[in-house]
Amino acid sequence: MSAFFGIDEHNAKDFIKNGMVCFPQYASGKLDIHGIVSPIKNEDIVFIKHSTTQLSLHIKAVGVVMSDFPSESHFGVCLPVKWVWQGEKTPENLDETLSLCGETLYEEHNILVQKEIIDLLPAKYRLPTQW
Repeated sequence: MSAFFGIDEHNAKDFIKNGMVCFPQYASGKLDIHGIVSPIKNEDIVFIKHSTTQLSLHIKAVGVVMSDFPSESHFGVCLPVKWVWQGEKTPENLDETLSLCGETLYEEHNILVQKEIIDLLPAKYRLPTQW
């Protein structure tokens, strides 16, 4: 696990139903390369989020990327994802104002949000407790 990628809720149901995450595209259909901050790799953690304000984050699903190799679908260029948690989680007691990103896909750097996401993962995806 090397990165956490937040995904806007817009395509959440299709991503979960089809076991994938797709790279953002412009209205013209071309990939929005500038919207991708870092390549997503096998075993990276991705999550679907919804936010209404700078102080409100709702985690809708958490998944693990299953391959480095994208494929084409009617949604565009996509990577396979195993969605391991679905629900509604609103992180509480965050010590700082969240700087929520409005991008469709972005790398999550907030350690408190990362911890909330890790806590939602099944045990087999977490590091051993002796770490």
